[in-house]
Amino acid sequence: MSNLTKYLVIVGIMIAVGAMLLIYGSQTITGDLVIEEGKVNSLTQLEIKADLDPEINTEGVYAVQTIEGKEYDISAVVIDSSEIKIRDVSINRNSFEDNFEIEQAGTYTLIITTSESEEIPLVGGIGHVPDSTGVTISIVGFFIIISGMIGVAAIGFMIIRQKKNKSS
Repeated sequence: MSNLTKYLVIVGIMIAVGAMLLIYGSQTITGDLVIEEGKVNSLTQLEIKADLDPEINTEGVYAVQTIEGKEYDISAVVIDSSEIKIRDVSINRNSFEDNFEIEQAGTYTLIITTSESEEIPLVGGIGHVPDSTGVTISIVGFFIIISGMIGVAAIGFMIIRQKKNKSS
């Protein structure tokens, strides 16, 4: 096996490892989030429930994103396990995220509503704020993939140069 082939195998392995780290990091980030897709209008709302515990993390997160990328007038309410409103926001952009304090264990509910008559397809989620480990793993995976891609390009140039030298 030539040196270039060995290098090509190595960068291929780098890309595969980077992809696995990226997938694992993404799963770690979203693993604790309850994410649902639905449609809301003036007659329909989307409710997403998640069991949250301050012993896992004292900070929670919720997010709303419209699927079509359009901006609508949407309201998001977060209710804690005691049925107390802890967040009530009006969203007028296609992507929104906010944090809240988890003071007691229980079921927290994200309620997404709108006054619009047309159906708005969207995605909402609620859960604990992910720890930085998943983000770090994803970033490392991304950089390993980029390094592997640069290696593939460099090996390609070396192969082309080698073939030119043989033909001359």
